[in-house]
Amino acid sequence: MNNLFTTTVCILLTILILPENTVAQQRFKAGLVLGVNAAQIKGDDSAGYNRLGLHGGLRAVTVLKDKMDLILELLYSQRGSFDNNLFTFPNGDLNIKLRYVEIPLMLAYKDWYKEEDDYYKVQVTGGLTFSRLIDATAEGSQHDDEVENFNNNDYGITIGADFFLSKHIALGARWNRSINLLYNNAKHEKSLDSMVGYFLSFKGMYIF
Repeated sequence: MNNLFTTTVCILLTILILPENTVAQQRFKAGLVLGVNAAQIKGDDSAGYNRLGLHGGLRAVTVLKDKMDLILELLYSQRGSFDNNLFTFPNGDLNIKLRYVEIPLMLAYKDWYKEEDDYYKVQVTGGLTFSRLIDATAEGSQHDDEVENFNNNDYGITIGADFFLSKHIALGARWNRSINLLYNNAKHEKSLDSMVGYFLSFKGMYIF
């Protein structure tokens, strides 16, 4: 994890400090990302994307073709689950908080070219994500005493779209689903439900 994190940071910083008016500057772009997650966990006896959290960090873009980019991000991502229905959860509010360092790697296809301003208005994205759990707490759920058994590594898929208001400013939304389990009842031999994470991301971006 440390090697992957260091490599990602180095790539992003290298792109950020590239000099202007070079071939590299034309092929690489960098940006800032800030937004919110709306998350849920399948298997926690609750439904709905009720856990809101911060989502933000850095974005690096490699221009592959005229309409296709490769996107790498380094993000801080808050996820989990929340429900304040006291009739469903006798221990009180369901409150699972998960904090990750998230690294999505995505392909983007662009369209709706604005010739006068030299940029594409929309792009669709899809790819894979790797996340490392850095902190977790659980209250009011059957998994309260199982936090230490949550999976530290999260692998997922992501699909989304971005709309550019200008050449440098964009709004985006993504749907994300974990491939592996957050908690595996078979692995830990507990008579609890296995859990898998889902979340929606809504964000603003500034591309340099």
